[in-house]
Amino acid sequence: MHVTDACGRGGATPPSRWDPAEPDPVAGLLATARRRLGMDLCWFSRLIGGAQVIEACDGDAAAFGVHPGSTVHHPGPHRSHALAERPLPVVGRIRPEAVTSGTATEATGTAATGVEATGGPLAGRPEVGSYIGVPVTLADGRPYGMLCCLSRDADVAMPARKTRSLALLAEVLSASISDRRSGGEYREAAWWRIWRLIDSGGPTMVFQPVFDLPSLDCVGAEALARFPPGSGGAERWFADAAAVGLGPALELSAIRSALRAFTCLPPEFGLGVNASPATILSGRLADAIADIPADRLVVEVTEGDRVEDYPSVRCALGVLRREGVRIAVDDVGAGYASLHHLVQLQPDFIKMDQCLTRRIDADPARRALAAALVHFAQETGSLVLAEGVETARELGVLIGTGVHQAQGHYLAPPGPLPLPASANRTRPPDTA
Repeated sequence: MHVTDACGRGGATPPSRWDPAEPDPVAGLLATARRRLGMDLCWFSRLIGGAQVIEACDGDAAAFGVHPGSTVHHPGPHRSHALAERPLPVVGRIRPEAVTSGTATEATGTAATGVEATGGPLAGRPEVGSYIGVPVTLADGRPYGMLCCLSRDADVAMPARKTRSLALLAEVLSASISDRRSGGEYREAAWWRIWRLIDSGGPTMVFQPVFDLPSLDCVGAEALARFPPGSGGAERWFADAAAVGLGPALELSAIRSALRAFTCLPPEFGLGVNASPATILSGRLADAIADIPADRLVVEVTEGDRVEDYPSVRCALGVLRREGVRIAVDDVGAGYASLHHLVQLQPDFIKMDQCLTRRIDADPARRALAAALVHFAQETGSLVLAEGVETARELGVLIGTGVHQAQGHYLAPPGPLPLPASANRTRPPDTA
């Protein structure tokens, strides 16, 4: 299904429950089962209606005429038990003449049934001497399919250890399938939850003022996304969006909501919006800023995924810079990616993460790192903005270190517009 967003752009399709990009545990398990049991062919089939449709196989599949998509019926006791959600193991020796006619009927074994090959996947093939199959059930007990093996050699006794070994492997496969199904269901639910929010106009936005140091005059704000109460915070929403392929779409939805604030901001105020490298590389930011005063916009590059192609990111940022947009690197000091961004992207603003701001008044190491960032900014023509200022003492150290701008709850919490003209100076100094 193809989905179009509120702006007429084509969107991604919901994720399937089985992501082909993920490692497939079935192939390795089938190979293990075939080797351990000394069989010629092992397959995994899924129960669809009254039939078993082969999804994967290992061994001499061509010789037996088996391939993914082959349909194998299990009549008799197994089929009735499967429909009753109580499948039993299938064990037996198969007569060659039964295979030739298209039906392989068990001769020995317990809880054994025949195997009927619809469309002839086993008909006319080399002698099938023995067959063993065990059910694969989901965690909630529902039947899902069968794990089966064939051998050319007749194994009249069909040792119980083979049944137990295959049953153990079926349990491993069952756990893997259950985990992947539950994960796939979560991804699909997340996709629709995120897409409905985007289609309804995106997240609501609040604005955290940014203040000049040492004057404490307000010079702009950072736009922050807020999501429906009880649905998880912004970090979870953006992480889920990235996981299901809607990361850029959700970020752009938030950015468009934020840009509407320009109609309410004083003309000298700037506005910062967050964008991951993936969103920057999408090339869609240029469209989003077409009708706003670009010279008042700051694009804050978040850590996001590790960037493998910095030349492409610089090229995409260059397009924005030619329109007048300024660039900030967010969360500097919080991780490897932000420091690499700092060197590679030559930002106009260096946003010092709150992990460096917190208790900077009591930690010489944090003060040294802040001073190093200020020196780096002087050498590169950028400005340092400290995030997460929570106390008067932290603010005093930042001013003394030469940090250029600051934001944080001590100065002003995030909130709706309009922005204050200056920081809240009426709060008493923090003496804690």
